[in-house]
Amino acid sequence: MQNLKSISHKLAKIGKKIYIVGWFTREKIMWHEYAGDIDLATDALPSEIAMQLNVIKEVWKKYGTMIVNEWDEVFEITTFRQDIWILNNRKPVEVEFTDSLDLDSARRDFTCNSIYYDIELGEYIDPQNGIDDIRNNLIRFVWNPSDRINEDALRILRYIRIKNKFWFENALTDTFEILSLNIWLLKNISIERIKEEFDKILLLKNNIEALNDLKTIWFFKIFLSDVDNLELTLWWPWHHLEWNVWVHTLMTIRELNNVFDNGLVLSDMQWNDEIIRYDYLEKLDFYRTMLLHDVSKYETYRIDENGNVHYYNHETLWAIKVAEILKKYKFPNNSSKKIIWLIQNHLRIFKVIKMRPLKSRKLMMHKYFRDLILVWIADHLGRIPADALLIDELKLFYKQFMIILKDKVFYKWWDID
Repeated sequence: MQNLKSISHKLAKIGKKIYIVGWFTREKIMWHEYAGDIDLATDALPSEIAMQLNVIKEVWKKYGTMIVNEWDEVFEITTFRQDIWILNNRKPVEVEFTDSLDLDSARRDFTCNSIYYDIELGEYIDPQNGIDDIRNNLIRFVWNPSDRINEDALRILRYIRIKNKFWFENALTDTFEILSLNIWLLKNISIERIKEEFDKILLLKNNIEALNDLKTIWFFKIFLSDVDNLELTLWWPWHHLEWNVWVHTLMTIRELNNVFDNGLVLSDMQWNDEIIRYDYLEKLDFYRTMLLHDVSKYETYRIDENGNVHYYNHETLWAIKVAEILKKYKFPNNSSKKIIWLIQNHLRIFKVIKMRPLKSRKLMMHKYFRDLILVWIADHLGRIPADALLIDELKLFYKQFMIILKDKVFYKWWDID
């Protein structure tokens, strides 16, 4: 905060003010730890910022955003502005600078992100009543929701993410209807930006509710129709009492949440009692895998004359569908390779105990096999009824194999792709 006060003192010499705005103030009000960048807003023009501060980079100069270095700490400072012409529901083509904090706040996305913190006075300025909304557990667009979405369609996904990250409720009863009517505007946004927001949603602790929200506003219908169709795919009622594949998919994701929240993953399956801890990207690949693991079942869904459900050749169709999805959304090659292998083998693992020894050992020595066990556990527990004894049996079988490897009776450890 000392460096921020230094910036404030320098701008005060020319009669200008600087404020912290956005996520930092929201997190501070909610008593959350904040580890991100601090966004600053000012009534100083870019030329005045350059005159008073050490500007190391001009980002979108015509938008008034400058990167400054103050005692080896870097900050992003943006001049108060009004966006007056938006291109493709994302980027302002022309802006008008202003010295009015009220006008600057009126162009922001949500009231909870439109709270300013006066560094000099140590107090909040809240022209959009964001503090009251936070305290009332509400999320609200600034002024007209349709106007804010037309300015930046990505705000649709941000709304869903922030709502579920903080367990907020809709401030307006027709908000989801407005989001649904405008969801097609996301087609003007790059796939990379959509994927970035969607990945953040997948990793939320409240991701189940968030995914249901996305389904409600027709996100999947437009961007992942195969996921949207999971609700139309019924299970064989004597085998899966969760009724349809969408419910099953959400239940598998819930099981992943339980595993990661407990912080202990598969430790009892390692011969050296190693605790496996997954990083951000590894967890993300698990959630992507579970979301997509049954997407081919809708088109292969058949009911025979006895009322039994079948998905003939769904594995073949799945390979085509998931490859298309991963390519469309520009997944990294490593992630694509891993997701494809996990889904291709998530049914084979049922048979690993009964396979011929060499075949089962080859599968268990694959570098993704431990991950496959987690996928299988989530898939198995994400159904009604689930048989915990099957899980214990597989754990024991794998643990015994790891002991064999440790003793080097049969093999040395290596990865088989």
